[in-house]
Amino acid sequence: MTTNLAGTDRPSPSPPTPAPADRPRATLVVRPGTHGPRLVFYRQAADADYWDRLWDDQPVDYRRARGGHLPPHLRRAVRRHLRPGGRVLEAGCGPGEFSVAMAARGFTAEAVDWAPRTVERLRTAAPELRVWQGDVRRLDAPDGYYDAVYSPGVCEHFVEGPHEVLRETLRVLRPGGIALVSTPCFSPMLRVGSMLRVGSMLRVGSMLRVSPMLRRGPERGAGEFYQYAFTPAELTVVLREVGFERVRAHPYGALATVLEFTGPGRAVAARVERRRLRVLEAGLDLLGAAHLSGRACLWVARRPDPSPPGQPSRTADPAQAPVTVEEERSA
Repeated sequence: MTTNLAGTDRPSPSPPTPAPADRPRATLVVRPGTHGPRLVFYRQAADADYWDRLWDDQPVDYRRARGGHLPPHLRRAVRRHLRPGGRVLEAGCGPGEFSVAMAARGFTAEAVDWAPRTVERLRTAAPELRVWQGDVRRLDAPDGYYDAVYSPGVCEHFVEGPHEVLRETLRVLRPGGIALVSTPCFSPMLRVGSMLRVGSMLRVGSMLRVSPMLRRGPERGAGEFYQYAFTPAELTVVLREVGFERVRAHPYGALATVLEFTGPGRAVAARVERRRLRVLEAGLDLLGAAHLSGRACLWVARRPDPSPPGQPSRTADPAQAPVTVEEERSA
């Protein structure tokens, strides 16, 4: 169930696959909410068949993942919060490059997705992993089983909202365990753009129609619900509501927003292969540009640990080495 938009969590980024002629264009609608607006994409339902067809069209090369490669935002989070030897679940794994890379880094990695062909391909490519078909809202795992859970662009695809997915993530984490949650980001750049264009309709490329007006539902004939994009503050509040603590939001993919949503950026994207822009993309994120225009955001959150100070955290398997959780030093 990994999102396929530029800037999301594919460890080996590649240009987006052109949509078939019969695929509905995406309509984006700004929807107000309790904790601020979110961006709503209407295109087609992201069900299991959708993801199988998507990944059927995008062959995956696992060579970099088998060497332990992770994109910079994940590499920083893993180094800071996790110690090799922990048990990690990729919940909504898609092709599962993250799980392959984490296994190469010394973790006990497991993966689950609800798209059957996608699951079988990952089993064939990485037989050393435990991979199963299932629903991320009802995981086949006991309470407190994992040291970390990575949700790679999953919880935004449920029209009822992300709460159920995040509660289940909390349940299967051990006390003190870490959730890494990535979704598309409704960045300040997109929010300002929507306000500047109230009442207008902006054409973006050949696939996308943006409706910046504040609405509570899609335009007539705009297609089925596809996904949300959250502001960093909004999903931070949701994570705290379901029971997480020490929540930090880390936007990334500043260049991807420019390439997808601006005229000059689309012109560059049409002429330059995305892989040639990786150094520029990484540099912009390191300079902090992602806080203004990040295409996605990674939230790092901790399940509270009620263990007395100095006592080890309770885990489902006492023999399992606990993950060291470092204190956050920056917002």
